[in-house]
Amino acid sequence: MHEIKKINGITFIFSPVRDVETVSAGIFIGSGARNEPAPLKGLAHFLEHLVFKGSRKYSYRQVKREIEGRGGILNGFTSQEITAYYATTLRKNLDKTLDILLDMVYYPRLNPADISRERQVVLEEIKMYNDLPASRAGMLLDRLIWPGHPLGQEVTGEPATVKHIKRADLARFQAQRYVNSDIVVSLSGDVDERIVAGALLSRKGGQRFKPQHTDVAPLVIKGVGMTLERRSLQQVQLVFGFRGPSYADQGRFTAELLSVILGGNMSSRLFEAVREKQGLCYDIASEARRHRDSGLFAVNTGLDLSNVERALKSILKELARLKNDAVPRLELRRAKDYLLGHLAMTLEKPQGRMFFLAESFLALGRVYDFDEISSMIEDITSPQLTDLANNIFDFKALRLAGVGKFPEGMENKINAIIRGRANA
Repeated sequence: MHEIKKINGITFIFSPVRDVETVSAGIFIGSGARNEPAPLKGLAHFLEHLVFKGSRKYSYRQVKREIEGRGGILNGFTSQEITAYYATTLRKNLDKTLDILLDMVYYPRLNPADISRERQVVLEEIKMYNDLPASRAGMLLDRLIWPGHPLGQEVTGEPATVKHIKRADLARFQAQRYVNSDIVVSLSGDVDERIVAGALLSRKGGQRFKPQHTDVAPLVIKGVGMTLERRSLQQVQLVFGFRGPSYADQGRFTAELLSVILGGNMSSRLFEAVREKQGLCYDIASEARRHRDSGLFAVNTGLDLSNVERALKSILKELARLKNDAVPRLELRRAKDYLLGHLAMTLEKPQGRMFFLAESFLALGRVYDFDEISSMIEDITSPQLTDLANNIFDFKALRLAGVGKFPEGMENKINAIIRGRANA
């Protein structure tokens, strides 16, 4: 159950969760990393960091003390298409928490000294992600899936671009993107929605600028693409994928079911075939990720170099099974229950519901409730899974990235395995 209102040009989504002591509130901006100027890559993420450094009314110490110091949780994130600031707190502290969040978003200080210090923090964050093999492999795959496109570039930016971001760039991006017409305030908990409505009515409105999401859709990719980054590690991290359905695509839930069946849990086909039967890895998983106009279906694992060829053959064999053989009724039933069970658990918590409402609205322009989603998932048939698998798993357009101690000539061996499966 939820209600959507327009208040002062802001989209306000409220969903009550009764008989709980906490409330979750989030301010979601419908702009992210893909909306930045290319020479300033990392701008949206850098701004997110600085918003926490204080506002017109609150110092950064007050921000933390008034929320975390009272038992709340405060955080934010930047993705390709969304920037968010959110908190979960005791419901008696909602007034103060909401005032802080709104003041941070609308009136960040952007103090030059803070910018200088936080730039170093962001540069360290970039190093951290680059030093994590799984994270680094995922970055390399994104570049292969969306070559030359903003979706293929890092949300954090690169050191060279982050070093050139100036205060004027941050202030301009905030003024142009953090506006009422592009903001969703999502709230869930046992509270009176009039408290929030009153706070939103006092915020600035009527801006001339309305963000224009002139997103350029990624071009079609052809041919096998591969990047192996050689590092001295005890394992190699391997990730490969294909273009998948977008948020707007009718097959988005079908792709999620495919992911559950293939590598979504310990009952999945990849976990059984690659780990349980052969002991080739510790962890293996699949992912169906969505954006406004594109998507990704990926498989990732970490394993010993000596197991790469066997594991890759086994993984591709399981993908081919999904293309060629109908998913049995009981296996499909379990996958649907898994997907619906996780959605239900998310929606039973104020914070999970708050995220779900805002992200759904920003992606689709509306929110589907649990019953609607359940109906769509229940209607998915085994032939639809087979059709989508054949549409997605094009081995002649597979993209693969790896990080580890690969020997010379490994690219040729991997290519041979992929060609063999493509021609089978």
